[in-house]
This record gives sequence, C-alpha cells and structure tokens, in this order.
Amino acid sequence: MKEKFDIYQGHGDHIDTINGYNSSREFLERYIPSTIQSADMVLRTRGTVECSIGESGGRLPIALLGDRDGPVRLLAMIATEAGRSNVISFYPECDGAPAEVRLTAVHEWAAGVEATLEGTVFGDAERSVAFFDTRYVLNKGRYKVGETYTFRLAAFAYCAEVVPEKDREIRFEGDAAAEMRLKLGDEPEFEEDGSVKPVIFSTEDMVLLFQNSAAYPDDGEFQSPVFDAPMEFGMFGTDFYMMEIAIARDSEDVRIPLVARQSFFTRKPVESDPVRGRLWVQGYLADGDYREGS
Repeated sequence: MKEKFDIYQGHGDHIDTINGYNSSREFLERYIPSTIQSADMVLRTRGTVECSIGESGGRLPIALLGDRDGPVRLLAMIATEAGRSNVISFYPECDGAPAEVRLTAVHEWAAGVEATLEGTVFGDAERSVAFFDTRYVLNKGRYKVGETYTFRLAAFAYCAEVVPEKDREIRFEGDAAAEMRLKLGDEPEFEEDGSVKPVIFSTEDMVLLFQNSAAYPDDGEFQSPVFDAPMEFGMFGTDFYMMEIAIARDSEDVRIPLVARQSFFTRKPVESDPVRGRLWVQGYLADGDYREGS
C-alpha cells in the first residue's frame, strides 16, 4: 500500500541551505526586514485567494516580495487582512531551468497558499520528480493533474561533495567478474597468470535522484556530473557555487542549477566532476500569472 502523504510543512531546513549565520533566528532577524523593505520584485495575486490565514481566513490578497537581481533571492509571502500585513512564509528561490513536467499530484499545504507538486518528465519514460512550487499561490487555479506544464526547476544542497576517486567505479573480481561477463553475453577474459580480469563499471557519468520520503517528497539524494564551470558568488553571509547538474536522464538530460555552499567541498568542482549529496528541489510555473505591482 502506498505510504500516505504527510508533508512536513515548513521552511526551516530550506533556510538552512543558505544560512551563513550562527542561528536561524539571527538569519531571519537580519533578512526578513531587509527583504520586505528593499524588495524590487512584488508579485501579486489577481484579487483574493481562498486560504486559512489570520483570524478569519477566507479570501485574502497575497503578495510575494523579493529581489530582482542576483542568482538567488529570498521571497517573503505577505497577506493583508483588515489593513494589517502578515508575513506568512519566507524561503529562498533560484531562477531555474525550464523542464516539461506532467503533473501527477498537487499536495496543497494546510494554509492553502503553498504546495508540493509531483510529476514525471520524458513523457512515457515516467521519470518522477517532486518539488516545492515557490509561486503556487499565484497559479493554484491553473493546475490540473495529468496536464503538462513548463516549470523552471532548481535545487539547493543540504550537503554535497565531489565523489572521491575510490567511489567512482563498481568493480567485480574473480568468479563474480566471470559471472558478470557471461551476463553481458561475453566470455571471461584472463590475465597472464590465469586469473579472471576484473570487470569495472565507471559511475562518473551516472545520474541519480532518489526522492522517497512521504514527509519530505521534494528532498532527495542525488549524484550527477557537473556540466559547466561552477559560478562563485556570496550572499546571506556565506559563499556559494552554482553548477549545472542533471536530475533525470533518458535520451536527453533534465538539467537544473544546483546552489551549494562552498564549505561543503574540499576543492572547487570542475566541469565533468561527479558530485553527490542531498538536495531540495523547487520551481515555479514558467508562464505563470506574475502580475507585478508596488
């Protein structure tokens, strides 16, 4: 029986992916006021949306505030009720890469303004992906399960590393090597001393994404080659790399940017390096209803 969806509805772990301060409280006290005060991107719902926020709930106007410049921004979700503005939520957003996703589930959070989406890429190949929709409140009325939409997907790393050399291959020796050769339709090969030559599979180009948590469906373990020269930048009291990785592979790749702390790595990754770790996948509708206002 399929495990019941029971999402942890919060952004503490998501904030920690970019938090360069000693505590989450210190980070929030520093950046919530400045994000709201200096925001030059204000995205508003058209009218009000049904939600369970504030004293009365019902229908309220919602806005997303953030910076327009920079590779990564913080978004503050604001609701206005009876002349008072309330901060509902606060999380990072990265402008991701476009990917065609056929929706298989929309898991709306309790307040009615955030959601985790599940879907598949590659059509009939059915490679699954789950992600937090950073702008769900602006587009919630558009989604229909079974339909395909273009989302801009990105990821933030909880931890990451360049895969050590010792972990970049799967090696079979002796009888196991002979059996593997036969499985592959070949005869065993032998060294000069008569021993069976080992069978070695390289994992340097392997693409993996495991998202199997009912509580955190948008989190996952990953491995991928790096497809570009990582960009270095500093924000939020820490230094980051942004690099292109793949989260699915068939006849082509689904490639997205990964934002990862520089402190995770013993050296700067370079193009073609295999990297692995844990990540949070997020995205937003590419052609969404993004009405801007002051």
